Amino acid sequence: MRVLGMTVALASLVLLTFGPGAAQPVSPLVTDWDRFFTIQSSPVTVGGRSVATIWNTSGWGASRIQLLVEALDAGGQPVSQRVIWLGTDLPAGTRTHFETPVPAAASYRVRVFAFDLDLTSGPR
Repeated sequence: MRVLGMTVALASLVLLTFGPGAAQPVSPLVTDWDRFFTIQSSPVTVGGRSVATIWNTSGWGASRIQLLVEALDAGGQPVSQRVIWLGTDLPAGTRTHFETPVPAAASYRVRVFAFDLDLTSGPR
């Protein structure tokens, strides 16, 4: 239960803004998330809305997916971060679109913050 509490606490981060004396930036809990997912974070228009896309490129289903959305300054340093729930599971080889409000910034970065793999759903 303690791990679940930590996950909920981390996921409840709404927006962190960095400045003098501010907290250290948050990093993904899963360092090799890019082995399992590809994120196209430059917005595209789908149904008249600006969205980004995440693909589950692994051979396993993924659930409880959380994303770390960062606004970056001109030097590529985070000026704000937001952890959001994707809101849907991603079976192996599937994709979905997502959107979230972001502050104005020079650029943006989206990374997978945390997820659960369904190892029973993978290749046999």
